[in-house]
Amino acid sequence: MNHISRRAVLAAGSTALVGLAGCTGDGADGGGDGDGDGGGGTTPIPGSAYPAIDEWLTETELGGAADNYDGTLVDLTGQDTVTVDVGAEGNGGAFAFGPAAAVVSAGTEVEFSWTGEGNPHNVEALPEEQLGESDYEFSSGEPEGGSGVKYTRTLDEPGIVLYHCEPHFSLGMKGGIAVR
Repeated sequence: MNHISRRAVLAAGSTALVGLAGCTGDGADGGGDGDGDGGGGTTPIPGSAYPAIDEWLTETELGGAADNYDGTLVDLTGQDTVTVDVGAEGNGGAFAFGPAAAVVSAGTEVEFSWTGEGNPHNVEALPEEQLGESDYEFSSGEPEGGSGVKYTRTLDEPGIVLYHCEPHFSLGMKGGIAVR
């Protein structure tokens, strides 16, 4: 005979209630006028809002397409510091930046942090190699391997940053950041 205890029934009911509570809201539209400081949202931003980034990450004439780019940018606005993983999963191995595309506020410090996965990597923003669209130019230098390697840039001015890993460019190891 299958016997379900009162405790099991109460636990299941409580779990269901908690799950449903997360699905409800008061129906309010937020009442804002869209001019907030952008504390970083959870709603992805469509790539069409930043066509240079969208084109860069899907372009195959200049390096491969970034297969970990899903057509959206991660909203990281309002954060003082953000981290981009170098050697994230993508493009057939640990040959991607994670996230592939993001939006940050002007003045944000971006830390490119090596995961230690994949072969040695670097980060290069070279406008002449990136559709002529990147508003920033920098290089972390020669490719390096191992975890614990970091390269930091402060993105002070609004614009677009298109970057890639030189040794894995043909695989699609590319990224983009919109600075607003």
